[in-house]
Amino acid sequence: MTDSMQEDQSDTAEAVSSALAAASIGEDVRFPDVTALEAFDVTIIDDAVIVTVTLPVPSDSLRAVVERDVRRAVQAIDSVSTVECRFEPVVSDPGTRVEFIPDVKNVVAVSSGKGGVGKSTIAVNIATALSEAGASVGLLDADVYGPNAPAMLGLGERKPGATQADEMVPREAHGVKVMSIGFITGEDDPVIWRGPLVDEFIKQLFGDVAWGALDYLIVDMPPGTGDAQLSLIQHLPVTGAVIVTTPQLVALDDARRGLRGFAEYDVPVLGIVENMTSFECPDCGSAHEIFDSGGASRLCEEFSVPLLGAIPLDSAVGTLDGETDDDSKPPGVSVPGIGRLQLPQTRAERERPSSLPPISLRDDGGGARGALNLTATRIAAQINKL
Repeated sequence: MTDSMQEDQSDTAEAVSSALAAASIGEDVRFPDVTALEAFDVTIIDDAVIVTVTLPVPSDSLRAVVERDVRRAVQAIDSVSTVECRFEPVVSDPGTRVEFIPDVKNVVAVSSGKGGVGKSTIAVNIATALSEAGASVGLLDADVYGPNAPAMLGLGERKPGATQADEMVPREAHGVKVMSIGFITGEDDPVIWRGPLVDEFIKQLFGDVAWGALDYLIVDMPPGTGDAQLSLIQHLPVTGAVIVTTPQLVALDDARRGLRGFAEYDVPVLGIVENMTSFECPDCGSAHEIFDSGGASRLCEEFSVPLLGAIPLDSAVGTLDGETDDDSKPPGVSVPGIGRLQLPQTRAERERPSSLPPISLRDDGGGARGALNLTATRIAAQINKL
């Protein structure tokens, strides 16, 4: 190949990269910006262009839109005669299996050093976003002291069924298989367990549940670095951990401890998610960084891990799915020897909209929806790099 031909191909490759970066690939169905995933590899053969897309979700409909957008962007370049779009790989499979969950490819722990940072919200939305993209997903609500997944997914309190082999059958919402201690204990009943009971119960949630074949099992961990985290690491091949924090200094200090806890057991940290990163005022449209800024980015630099997402503070993120299995049951608390004492509903509870899916699936999700979807796909992309 002559120098002039090499120069021409270099110019074409640069033009293709620029066109892809400016084309908002897949924006109308999934991502704010696919190019942010660094998912494109461009090969030039004469005047033909091959664009290989590393898109770690198996949705055929999503791939069709991405291929359409890629072709439109590249075919507009004068020096290009033909365009081919390829996809690889689909979902990473490390090949490590345990008897507990023989058909689960990847176990992803979603953890935080402290409570109150929105860890469960992030875990639920990661699971639903990956499912919506075409992956087979399970969600294990392992936060035994404060199970929130049933309320967030509108699954109520009904106990799960069982197979002929006496395995519990996960319940399902928005395409995600879900298991939680909240299905077994009452919604208002406190869970007061010592460490050995926590360890045994977490093993049961894995081993005595008919999960079936899953691409991803997202595990919502209790806050901190206690018995539940140790149980998960000791009994299962954890593919990677996601650390959730908010921008405040105290939250970052606790996230740092959680990150080091996984590192001590050689569990890969896939990255950090910063929740409540800013608030967009509905009146003036300005973004306000209520809890400081840049903290998660500095933590990422300190530990050489990526920032997986920055989720804005949005009231819609915390809106629960109001659809339950027993809407006629009054709010209250069960008291031994007395029965169920009815409690009055607050105005917010009475007026709460029903049947709202998680924000990652909602058309009115705005910036939060886009940020959560991008975060979920970045997590899958990080797994593919391991």
